Amino acid sequence: MMNQFQTGLDMYLTKDQVKALAPVAFATEPTNTKVSTKYLHINTETIIDDLAKLGWFPVTASQRKSKKTDRTSIFSKHMISFQNPDIMIKGKNGDDAFPRIILTTSHDGCTSFQFRVGIYRLVCSNGLVVADEEFSAFKIRHVGYTFEELRNVVSQAVVDLPNKVEILNQMQVRMLTSEEQRQLAIDAMALRSSNPNAEYDEATIEEVLSATRKEDEGEDLWVIFNRIQESIINGGYSAALRGAKVRKVKKIQSFEKDLEINQKLFKLATALLN
Repeated sequence: MMNQFQTGLDMYLTKDQVKALAPVAFATEPTNTKVSTKYLHINTETIIDDLAKLGWFPVTASQRKSKKTDRTSIFSKHMISFQNPDIMIKGKNGDDAFPRIILTTSHDGCTSFQFRVGIYRLVCSNGLVVADEEFSAFKIRHVGYTFEELRNVVSQAVVDLPNKVEILNQMQVRMLTSEEQRQLAIDAMALRSSNPNAEYDEATIEEVLSATRKEDEGEDLWVIFNRIQESIINGGYSAALRGAKVRKVKKIQSFEKDLEINQKLFKLATALLN
C-alpha cells in the first residue's frame, strides 16, 4: 500500500484512491477480447509502482466514461498524473509550480503508454500541458516494457525541465499589447466553439481576459495565458456571440479534451514568443 504525502496544496493519492477514480488502471487482463496473441498485458499499476521507485507519485486519476454501445474499448482509456515532492519551480511572490508527468493509456491492445509534461501552479491549480512534440512522442509499448525504459523516459523529462522553465521565463518578460491579448482570447475561445469563425462581443472577450487573483494581474504573456487558460478550461464565462443568445460555457469534464485544449492553448501562447 502506498503512503500519502503532503506538499503544498496537493495530497498524493494512495493506490486505493487511484483505483476508486480509475479502476481500469488495475485491470488484470485486456479490456478488448480481440487483442493479438502477441499482446503482453502490463497494467497501469505496474507503472504507478515503478514511478514511485523514481520519486513520482500520483496526484490525479480519471478514466473515460463507458458507453453502453462499447464498454470494452471506451472504458479502458485512462489518465494518471504524477508529481515529485523534491522538484518544484520557484516563482515570483510565491507563485510556485510543480512539474508533473501525465500518463495516458488503455488496456485494449491499441494504445501504448504515452507521456506528457505538465506544470501546475499552486495558486490556482491550472494545468499547463507543455506542447513539446519531442517529449510527447515518448511512448512505451506494452510489449517488452521494462523499468529501465521507463527510467530513461523520466530522466529525459527531468533533464529537459530547465528548457521548459526558460520558456516560462520568456513568457513572463514578453509584454502583450491590448490587441494581442484580445486576439489570444478570441483564438482560445475558438478552441471550445463549434463555430471557429464566431464573433464574440467585447464583454465576453473582457470576461475571459479578466484577472481573478492578484498573482494574475499584469500584461505579460505568462499571466495573460493563465487568465485565459483558467476561463477556457473551467468555463463559466458568457459566450455572447454577436446576434445570438448568450450562454454560459461549461467546464471541460473529459480528461482527453482537457489535455487537447491545454496543449493547443500553450501552442497559441508560445507562438507569440517568435
